[in-house]
Amino acid sequence: MSPSRTPLLPPTSPPRSMPTPKQSSIDAKRMSILVLCVMVGLASGSNYVYSAYAPQLASQLVISSTQVNLVGTAGNLGVYMTGPLWGKLVDSRGQRLPLLLGGICNAIGYFTVRAFVNHTIPLRSTPSGEPSSIGLFFLCFAMFLTGSGGSAGIAASVNAIAGSFSDKTRASATGMVLAGFGLSAFAFSTVGHLVYGGDAAGLLLLLALGTSAPLLVGSLFVRTMPPAREAEGYEPVESDAPEILIDDESRRTSIDSLERYGSTSLELVRSRSPTLRGRSEHPHVHFASTSAVESSVSAALDPPPLARASSLPPSAISMTPYNLLLSTDAHILFVVLALLCGTGLMYINNVGTVALALTREGHFDYDHHEVSGWQAKQVATISIWNCAGRILGGIFSDFCKSKFELRRIWFLPIVALGFIVSQVAGLNTTSVKHLWIVSTLLGGSYGSLFNVIPMLVLEWFGMTHFSQNYGWLCVAPVLGGNIFNLIFGRVYDAHTVGRIGAPESGAGVMIDSIGNLLKRAGGGIPDDGQHDCLVGANCYASAFKISALACSVAFLLSISAGIRRERKSRERTKALLRSHDDSP
Repeated sequence: MSPSRTPLLPPTSPPRSMPTPKQSSIDAKRMSILVLCVMVGLASGSNYVYSAYAPQLASQLVISSTQVNLVGTAGNLGVYMTGPLWGKLVDSRGQRLPLLLGGICNAIGYFTVRAFVNHTIPLRSTPSGEPSSIGLFFLCFAMFLTGSGGSAGIAASVNAIAGSFSDKTRASATGMVLAGFGLSAFAFSTVGHLVYGGDAAGLLLLLALGTSAPLLVGSLFVRTMPPAREAEGYEPVESDAPEILIDDESRRTSIDSLERYGSTSLELVRSRSPTLRGRSEHPHVHFASTSAVESSVSAALDPPPLARASSLPPSAISMTPYNLLLSTDAHILFVVLALLCGTGLMYINNVGTVALALTREGHFDYDHHEVSGWQAKQVATISIWNCAGRILGGIFSDFCKSKFELRRIWFLPIVALGFIVSQVAGLNTTSVKHLWIVSTLLGGSYGSLFNVIPMLVLEWFGMTHFSQNYGWLCVAPVLGGNIFNLIFGRVYDAHTVGRIGAPESGAGVMIDSIGNLLKRAGGGIPDDGQHDCLVGANCYASAFKISALACSVAFLLSISAGIRRERKSRERTKALLRSHDDSP
């Protein structure tokens, strides 16, 4: 058979060159922005500090545990429900305006809550009356503002870093910003305890200043600094480009490489080919620039660059939020995030109750100071490993993708497996002394989850609407967290002293929990003997069984997502080869 002719261009610049002074200056500015974005991330996760001052808030304002949980829920809603709105603003106006508005929201929110704690703003119309509806509304709204400000900060900082670093280091850099977000609770609670002791008003002052200042400073300096082209030295093929003869054996080698490394970059070739036009699964998805299309076509026809960069740069993909709602891949990510994040939030929000149940097994009386110490240790362990998971997960995924060309989707099953192991460990932990193992596994897995998900959103759906798309997916934790928290509450209530005379089987509790989720009113555990649970790990075991089952479902879904992406890549590769063979 005669050899085929494929136009290729030699490199236009040396493969490796010393960085110019201009490039060094740009790199230094990029690192400065990274440091500033980490500080913004640290300021944006302050909503998780709420549990550190919620008891003081309840005692000083004399409100019920249900009302305290209502205030905390308002903060969580501010974090997750405003994500799509901040994302749209970041995508359309850049990072600076959202950071400015987020800093203002944080300042207003925390100063308002502090004013309620100091009784500068009265919660009641009369000193001996019940909290007024309008007062409680403004208190909840102030917490909503703090959550919204944090959402603005993390949306803007992640967007800036995701667009400023190349694919080889993007997950690591983004992981550092997300690690700051995860470490926020530990940092603020530790500094607040050292400086103000147990004073809620002092901690709220620290939060007001410490969460608003980084965002306001960031609004002056944070911006996207796009990385240099990853496929240096290659230009779009011109009509008079020299041709290189490639025999059939070389073509077969190229086919093998395409089948191994081919990915969404072939979608660009399809959009340019009359034979393939219209076959895309998402015909409404467009590409950000013509130059990106031309360079990707050149790279797809040249095996060496294809092997080095197996997918389009995110800046060349543009999937809108409406397209996201129609995407099966997005649906899978949403369900996986809801199941895994719901499991994580169930444990994080109730780890104090778990520590209490293990410590006081079989005893009405217990050492409150000892229990408080165990609870603080678990919160610190989760926070530290949450931070570590976001950093180490990004470094590990970047290394494996760069070194072994492993698609990032295959890290999602690994994370799901970590969640499963943590829940199984929780079921087998009968002493509070060993609870740190569960907290470590859960914290690391939870942190890694919030590293891999934004990277998948960026790689699959593009940079143009990244913040808005990620914001919509982050609605999933609201659903998952509330459902799993309700399950935990139902299971715990089923094993309290008030119901111990009619204990339920584990299966009965599971069925009853799922069937009656919405019947449980939110609130803490009232301090009376009827609501004490004295049966140790059995107080919550059925909840952990349900969460372990949910994590197993997430594991299977993530495997299916990986298979889908591999199959779509092979189909695009074969379509490209057919088009190339049919071309004159």
